[in-house]
Amino acid sequence: MMETEQISHLIADLSHADATQRRAAAEELGDADERALYPLIQTLRDDNPGVQDAAMRSLIHLGGEVTAYMTLPLLREGPYLRNTAMLIIKEIGPPAIPLLRTLFADKDDDIRKFAVDLIGEIKACDYSWDLIRLLETDPNPNVRASAAKVVGILRYREALPALVVALQDDEWVCFSALEALAEFGEEACLEPVGKLLTSPLSALRYAAIETLGKIGSARASGILHAYLPKANDMEKNAIIRSLVQTGLTPAMSGIADSLMGMLKEGEWEERLIAIRGLADIREDRAIPVIIDIAGSLDPSDPIDEERLSAVRQALVSFECVDSVVETLNNPLIKYRGKVIAIQVLKEVGCTGAVPHLVPLLEAMSVHVVLAAIDAVEHLAENEASTILSSLREHPDVEVRDRIRLLLEGSS
Repeated sequence: MMETEQISHLIADLSHADATQRRAAAEELGDADERALYPLIQTLRDDNPGVQDAAMRSLIHLGGEVTAYMTLPLLREGPYLRNTAMLIIKEIGPPAIPLLRTLFADKDDDIRKFAVDLIGEIKACDYSWDLIRLLETDPNPNVRASAAKVVGILRYREALPALVVALQDDEWVCFSALEALAEFGEEACLEPVGKLLTSPLSALRYAAIETLGKIGSARASGILHAYLPKANDMEKNAIIRSLVQTGLTPAMSGIADSLMGMLKEGEWEERLIAIRGLADIREDRAIPVIIDIAGSLDPSDPIDEERLSAVRQALVSFECVDSVVETLNNPLIKYRGKVIAIQVLKEVGCTGAVPHLVPLLEAMSVHVVLAAIDAVEHLAENEASTILSSLREHPDVEVRDRIRLLLEGSS
């Protein structure tokens, strides 16, 4: 415990002419007791940012309900002190929660909203019905919107009826209610959320689409699929993302053209969603496009490596279909794409691909030749030695060494 004399000395130093001295004193008072609280709160008004920061950190370190209580009045100050107070209270956490309840009856709309927002930041509250009452009856839409968001963060299932009613409230309250309902994944809310797809507000329709996607049930997918023909381009992309994340079925093959457009023209995030969806519905015409895209990736780049893994996984799900085999003979597919196609055919055990692999043993690209050798050895079994023996005199030393080891191992 810090001695009284030392605390008094440090508090006096908070008024020192030297900002370095003031900052050091503010830092050390973080190990004091409640006697340091008021001087530190006053120091938040210091004109030096370093001193302000030190005072804030010391108040957070002291923590507790008393610190939170003494910080609350700063919520009525200007932006800097208000934001600092909110950060201190957030970091103090659960000990501040009982104090925030008293602010629900404040005449100032902003103070009520700050209290609700802080509960959402702290993610703890033992008076759920008071929050729900704000959602239902507060006269300010910003407060109601914050309450809707926070009951979702805290996952208060008793708030579900109020959230459904809030879908008919002010636009911003509705957005927050949708965000909250997405947290629950409750099928009973699908019908009222689905009704918003008829809203004249495009932003609201878009938010409803995202909520249905996050609920992610078969019924939610059915609602989204039924709305797809009426959707605008932006909504279509959102619906497709949601449907793919839920899991497409062959019955949804009508969205193949939209997925193909997303695959060819979308950003990488959209491309990966399209690839997954096209694999789900087994859209064969996507295979050469997917392989060509995969061939454009650089395996030495960590981001591309991650993307390539997702693309390969999708290609493997097609198994041994003709469209994968046919890419081996497609002159438009670059060598990296052919290597990936060969590796996929090997992985799925496509023995029917062997006749198409043999011509690739004479390819110009050594990478393609080596991949073909590996696949033939794996797929052709007893015939591999005969097929590959012609490569003993290949001009590339790596290919010759690979064949020599193979033939020695089979003899």
